[in-house]
Amino acid sequence: DASRRRRTRRYAKSMSSRTGTSKESLAAAREVEAVHVFFTGWFSGTGEFKALSKTDQKEKFDKFLTRFHDDFSYVLPGGKLKRKRYLEGIREAYACSPDFRIKVEDIKIVSVPGTEGKILSGTYCEYQTGAKKSANNNGRRSTVVFMNQNKKLTWYRLHETWMPEDELQSYDFSKIK
Repeated sequence: DASRRRRTRRYAKSMSSRTGTSKESLAAAREVEAVHVFFTGWFSGTGEFKALSKTDQKEKFDKFLTRFHDDFSYVLPGGKLKRKRYLEGIREAYACSPDFRIKVEDIKIVSVPGTEGKILSGTYCEYQTGAKKSANNNGRRSTVVFMNQNKKLTWYRLHETWMPEDELQSYDFSKIK
């Protein structure tokens, strides 16, 4: 309908200031946001994840795992290298941190030159509050690589580094909802 098309155009326009303007870049930026919405809901047990049965938890988490390439690798902020199987441990963290919230900002993703949109790379900033197993307020600067095969984006590489303390001190964590 016309209202939906207007909202989509406004969203695309707002995204183009944060990332590349190709449809692949916009899709990758939406994917970054969607995965962090998933993490917020999963760890806090809120939103669409509130009071899920074990069967529904399994279905939602299995679907989440399909977002990641089989050869996915993840460098944690402290430098440890993990593979896709590491993500399985998140399954057990359902609703473990009721106050957990994430906000991603400064998403900048572009197609890698010469790949015709089949590989995308970029950066974003991630701010967290309310996590039980890390500092109450923390931030990460992330570099991400996506594979785009058969019009399906998958996370291929993720490398996170801790944000400097001075940047965290100047960040307004109260805007994370």
